Amino acid sequence: MESNAVVVIPALNPPSSFVSYIEKLKEEGFERIVVVNDGSRTDKLPIFFRLKRLGAIVIDHKQNLGQGAALRTGFAYYTEHFQGQTDGVITLNADRQIPPSDAAKIASSLHNEQAMGTFALVVGTRNLEGKNVTDYDYNMGGVMKLLYHMLMGVRLNDPLSGVFGIPDLRIRQCMDIEGDGYSYVTSLTMSFEKIGFLQVPVRYAVLEEGAEPTYRKIPDTIRILYTIFKKFILYSITSVGASILDVIMFGIFNSVTFRGQPLAILYSTVCARLISASANYLLTKRFVFHFKSDSAQGTTKSAGAFFLLSAMQCICSALSVSAMKALFGGNVVGIKVLADAVLFFISYKIQHKYIFKDDKKKEDPETEIQMSRAREAAQAVEARPEQEI
Repeated sequence: MESNAVVVIPALNPPSSFVSYIEKLKEEGFERIVVVNDGSRTDKLPIFFRLKRLGAIVIDHKQNLGQGAALRTGFAYYTEHFQGQTDGVITLNADRQIPPSDAAKIASSLHNEQAMGTFALVVGTRNLEGKNVTDYDYNMGGVMKLLYHMLMGVRLNDPLSGVFGIPDLRIRQCMDIEGDGYSYVTSLTMSFEKIGFLQVPVRYAVLEEGAEPTYRKIPDTIRILYTIFKKFILYSITSVGASILDVIMFGIFNSVTFRGQPLAILYSTVCARLISASANYLLTKRFVFHFKSDSAQGTTKSAGAFFLLSAMQCICSALSVSAMKALFGGNVVGIKVLADAVLFFISYKIQHKYIFKDDKKKEDPETEIQMSRAREAAQAVEARPEQEI
């Protein structure tokens, strides 16, 4: 059965088995296959010539630009030639070839998403508990799964598979994502955080015989972790900056504006906190969570919740420090540092999940029209096929 999806595969010095893999994908019903030759060596060119004879679309990079750049090249070709005509794109790997039957499951789930008008990211989820799984994949998969859950509240069993089904209307969104290396895959996954995920099990694929590892464990792992922590790092920077501003403004108010007044410290504390909290809100809203709201009501609601959270954070800090001091004794400064560190992380989670939860960008008018048409087309679907979960 022919699949109504386009396969995009970045390839750097692929193994000879890659040709037979493309043949099997075609036998499975994938007629539109885009292979991006990401600067492979000249001795690998015969492989790409054979792919062209098989009917695959081969796009060449003169030099190696990275996994992310290769995917964006494939997406650009898709938007130019297939946009609005298919269910979307399925991304696969040249060196770790999942069975074509599993790719067909991704395509089926992608078709369902398109038909229903939900447009979630279909994620091919490998079983990382199997005997063939490398120690690195097992350990890194566990770490990433934990980080996604802790920092974003997202439960993904295999964030690093690189096997995706991307709905047609989300391809342009993926083209706007920065990054050229493997961290691009992480950024792509994170961009669907507010849209949603559909996880489909696929078999774990070992490195093909003759394939050359393109993933550099140390540098690529560092870039991936930075991508994960980037938002939290920015949140920390804005919070520290707001704290410094709070101290500076307190000094100015206490020594200049309210100097000599009986309640100078109280007035200075309140005014300084209002200014620093306002600056913190604006910076966090714009640079950390990229919160966008066209309505005054939405902005007022988020600002009110932010200030309420800040006030509760201060109260909880004072109460917890007092309680821990009374129960365990010790240095009050050390206790405060520990308590504030815990509250700092809790505050981040609350802001991320609740206060700035509606940061999903509005669709442009063209996309909204296409989504409306897709939903109308869904009404013609007799029954929704059972999803692979």
